[in-house]
Amino acid sequence: MRFFLSLGLFLMVLAAPQAQNYNITFRSKLIFPGQTLANVWGYAANGKEYALVGASKGLAIVDVTNPDSPVLLTQLEDTINSLWREVKTFGNYAYVTSEGTTPNGYGGIGIANLSNLPNTPVPFHKYHGDGAIHNQLKRAHALHIDTLKGYAYIYGTTGLANGGAVVLDLNSDPYNPTYAGQYNVKYIHDGYAHNDTLYAGHIYAGEFAIIDFSNKSSPVTISSQTTPYAFTHNSWLSTNGNYLFTTDEKSNGTLAVYDIDNPTNIVLKDQIHTTPGSGSIVHNVHIKDQYAVTSWYKDGVTITDVSRPENLIQVGRYDTWPNGSGNGFFGAWGVYPYLPSGNLLVSNIDENTGSGPDTGALYILTPTYTQACFLEGTVNDFTTHLPLEGVSVEIQSSDPLNSDVTNSAGQYRTGQPSAGTFDVVFSKDGYVPQTIQATFSPGTVTSLNVNLQQVGLPVELVQFTAEALADYNLIQWETASESNTHEHILEFRPHEAAEWTPLANIPAAGNSHESRRYSEEHHSPPPLCYYRLKSVDLDGSIQLSKVIVVNRLDGKELSLLELHSSSGKQLVARLFSPHTTVARIRIIAANGTTVHDREYQLAKGETELSLPLAAAGRAMYFFQIISGEKSLTKPFILKP
Repeated sequence: MRFFLSLGLFLMVLAAPQAQNYNITFRSKLIFPGQTLANVWGYAANGKEYALVGASKGLAIVDVTNPDSPVLLTQLEDTINSLWREVKTFGNYAYVTSEGTTPNGYGGIGIANLSNLPNTPVPFHKYHGDGAIHNQLKRAHALHIDTLKGYAYIYGTTGLANGGAVVLDLNSDPYNPTYAGQYNVKYIHDGYAHNDTLYAGHIYAGEFAIIDFSNKSSPVTISSQTTPYAFTHNSWLSTNGNYLFTTDEKSNGTLAVYDIDNPTNIVLKDQIHTTPGSGSIVHNVHIKDQYAVTSWYKDGVTITDVSRPENLIQVGRYDTWPNGSGNGFFGAWGVYPYLPSGNLLVSNIDENTGSGPDTGALYILTPTYTQACFLEGTVNDFTTHLPLEGVSVEIQSSDPLNSDVTNSAGQYRTGQPSAGTFDVVFSKDGYVPQTIQATFSPGTVTSLNVNLQQVGLPVELVQFTAEALADYNLIQWETASESNTHEHILEFRPHEAAEWTPLANIPAAGNSHESRRYSEEHHSPPPLCYYRLKSVDLDGSIQLSKVIVVNRLDGKELSLLELHSSSGKQLVARLFSPHTTVARIRIIAANGTTVHDREYQLAKGETELSLPLAAAGRAMYFFQIISGEKSLTKPFILKP
């Protein structure tokens, strides 16, 4: 390991041996002591490459021409220290937004003239609005530039355009833009603009909208579409313009792709999560040729082959946060994949996992863009020839995410980056599994259509029901006949991502042609309960019932279900809301000091939040949630 000190920053060149990293190689990282990092962009001119880093104290410009030895050239400080900074370029100019403001309440849009790089100083000034919005542009969350038409779209403009989009004309003088129009229907968190069309992320509405901006003073919404996890953060257009990629910035949210060729008939094609069930959060996606390059906070950066939009296959990953996957806003904020060298620029929010000072880091990585090997087909019942739903399809290799489960039409789609010959296992409870050898080639679809044979079914299940009573759930089932049955195992899980656990083992009838009724009580159940029945034959074969759900919170108001601390570093709150809403959460120390105050989007049903909170010693706090006229306060003890 060697260190390079420049302008208060540290350069680290080291090997990062995380086992989950593949097809992306570490080159170096540049540490920013005392600062966090937000988004990152790139710029190239005269044979040199630069990282434009949204650091908390201002835009940092780093020469990354040598990816193994980056050099900080300058930082354009503006007296604002903010977690949020976004940056984009138009020609030789960089444009920077921030949620922060100066003491007099002005933030504006930072504009830098990069023409003379690597020479410094870099000309830089702030734009606060002109004409009809003179001096009104103070805070903004993000931006995107329609480089084809020469307009900047500024999103989340606090106090202006209802937080929607303000459009600036860059054509005449990019260093001094002029106001062109706005969209003020609803808040836009982020978006993609191309050829006078805006693909807006309405994060709190849980949807994206396609907006015709041909007339800047009178934009027209063409259509909108709810995204899978209803927290639409950013979007990016495919190279052919026929598909839109979106990210849902919430725990277990996905990267999704939509066919928008007909904007009035938008179709979801596929979605992917890099560590399913871990709770990790996706953030920003960019499209480069046939690949999606995506930042996933605690899961680092991924590369996904999107050449078959109905079958997204992850072909590369580098984890810039080796402290574990899961929910929380740590790790990779942004990634930039468009440098001429092909190197990736990644902004890690904060390398510090404890209570020490902020330490953001710029990672420089080299990707290997590998075409996916695709596996697709259908699975049918051998006897009836009807499609089989719920068949597990697994490629027997060490590649991640190379499995699928058939849908209601018996179809499956999966794949992997590794070429070669591998076994593929098809299995479903109640059927004889099959193993078939298949050869995989890059960029090629291997088709396997399979018929599975039923094993002897031990149970004819007439009904399987569950209902919520006063303080327990009553689960009942009835069989019309049983053949060689050994036992019925009632299984339970509190949410869809949890493992099934046995709740009760009930002796079965063995051999019976008469109606049999069974019941079981689940005392002190959690608010949401999933149940299934596993019937086991004397020879060990298994038959699974359908899954039934009991929701004890139906019709209830906003509720705090669970509150606990995690190693004194985080407060985990599990909340229930009868509908999608925005709630303000405050954490107040016993002496009355407010230590956390922020608004959060709550989904309909359950939402789990992880709130950063470090305690120097055992201390009492108050957790307060406010939504509309509803307010809840709960005391708790935080342990270090």
